Order: sequence, then C-alpha cells, then structure tokens
Amino acid sequence: MSSEAETAKRAAEKSLMEAHARTPESEAKLKESRRVKEQLKAHNRSNSYSDWIEGIVLGRLSDGRS
Repeated sequence: MSSEAETAKRAAEKSLMEAHARTPESEAKLKESRRVKEQLKAHNRSNSYSDWIEGIVLGRLSDGRS
C-alpha cells in the first residue's frame, strides 16, 4: 500500500472513531432539544388557555359594566 493510501486509510479510521465518539454527545443534545421542545409546547398551551380564560373574564367584566 502506498504511503498516500495508508495516510488516507488512517485519516478515514480516525474520522470514523471521532464520529463514534461523538454519538453519545449528539444523542444527549438531541434528547435535550426534544425535551425543551416539549416544554415549549406545554408552555404555549398553558399560555393559550390562560389567554382564553382572561378573555372570558374580561368579557364578563365589560358586559357587567355596560
């Protein structure tokens, strides 16, 4: 095997090892991202419900003062 081929082979093996080494970190980041996304969804649902309730209360208050 030529020295260029050997160098390319070593570089490919090193790249593959680095890719495998990053997998747990990437998975952890992906899980964290999904968790945050779900929290944001829940927060947005809560805000929508709160806005809906506020609209009802303000509507009733304004109807009572008319």
